[in-house]
Amino acid sequence: MKFINRQEELKLLEDYYVFSKKKQFLVSISGLRRVGKTTLIREFIRDKKSLYFFIYDYKSSKDLLFEFTEELRINKIITDLEKIESWNDFFKVLYSRCKNYVVVFDEFQNLYNIDKSIFSIFQKHIDENQNNPIMFVVLGSLIGLLKKILEDKKEPLYGRINYKIKLKPFTLRNTVLALKELKYTDLDQMFYIYSIFGGFPKYYSVLEDLQCYNYSYDEVIEKLFLINNAPLENEVNDILKQEFGKRSSLYYSILYAIALGNTKLNEIANFTNTKASSITRNLLDLEQRFEIIKTVKPINNKKSTRYYIKHPLLKFWFKFIYSKFSQYNLKETDLLLKEITKDYKSYFGRDFEEISKDYLINLNSKNKLLFTAENINNWWGYKRIDNQREEIEIDLILTNEKEEKIMFVECKWKDNVSVESILSNLKEKANFVNWKKGKRKEYYCVIAKSFKQKINIENVLLLDLKDIQKEYF
Repeated sequence: MKFINRQEELKLLEDYYVFSKKKQFLVSISGLRRVGKTTLIREFIRDKKSLYFFIYDYKSSKDLLFEFTEELRINKIITDLEKIESWNDFFKVLYSRCKNYVVVFDEFQNLYNIDKSIFSIFQKHIDENQNNPIMFVVLGSLIGLLKKILEDKKEPLYGRINYKIKLKPFTLRNTVLALKELKYTDLDQMFYIYSIFGGFPKYYSVLEDLQCYNYSYDEVIEKLFLINNAPLENEVNDILKQEFGKRSSLYYSILYAIALGNTKLNEIANFTNTKASSITRNLLDLEQRFEIIKTVKPINNKKSTRYYIKHPLLKFWFKFIYSKFSQYNLKETDLLLKEITKDYKSYFGRDFEEISKDYLINLNSKNKLLFTAENINNWWGYKRIDNQREEIEIDLILTNEKEEKIMFVECKWKDNVSVESILSNLKEKANFVNWKKGKRKEYYCVIAKSFKQKINIENVLLLDLKDIQKEYF
């Protein structure tokens, strides 16, 4: 698959490369597995003097040093007769003979479990070679461990990185570009596949490698997850085992609970049969250390919090496969696929809300909404019926504080939606939102696959799949 986007990150790296011509410059690039770190760095070093070292977690320190020494020999940094006996000698060679090089260490965090002393040795050479023209780039997939190595004040490399790049998944727009490369033209199918893989480019490369051109979402699920020796059958377990290590069981239970729709703290605690106070630390780890979940708070209510899995593949796997692992291992493909496809379109409803959010942000940036929004958020609250408290939700709310304008948005992944009934319900729920009530100017928006009839209504925006298609095609 051709290299798509990452122009901003490439521009940053090129700037840092210029800086490294005068003095050493160290960059870290972090990001979840499959987000495209290695592809990015390969594109960057394509026309530069460079060395690339991949750190396998199963190698001993001695074996790794031998491999890296051979890499230096292949690149004619050292002669056939020279030997490197220690990590100290290795870094001496880099600094003395690789001026104006880019030196890349991929999966850098694996050194932590191989030989921690390497960090102290590296730190010593960093401090002694400030004016040496060389650029180091360290890549890391295990977010939690890389943070510890580079950001913990007790660790030797703390404060030594000049700049940190956190590589994010592709936007929806760039994912659509990748799917176009795979011959997709149907936006429905693009959205369904995006809801499985999100913006992680590696998975689209796998589709290309297997020649899954214009495959429907159920064909993709079958070929990549369910058949014998499917290329991604162990993908999620591999990711999480590396991140969580031996402390994985409660994390798995929490993710399973969230995937099934238990998004509040008390719901997660009840589902996992633990006290709420016992899992707050785990939730914080999943959000901040591992960056797998996200917290969402409604507008005007900072105390209410919901938790969502932000990694699409993990969300899909925990929803559809985690509880059926016996069937999964036995490769009961037909049964599993039938169960997944039966629930998939309703499962996609939440993802359509996220897609709609992305779409509205794009429209807002082009001043194509009814006003310019400053914030976009979810909302939920309560109303009382016969002394009973009933929860109500509004999919999205856009606001402009200064202009006191607010837009209430309903997202419906349905065809032939009736505008009148949706608007009536939306306006009723809007009455329970207290933001600048009595002063605000109200607007409404409905986003659906299609409408029974698109009609012009003052202060109302109606958007369907054809409108979205114009934005991304």
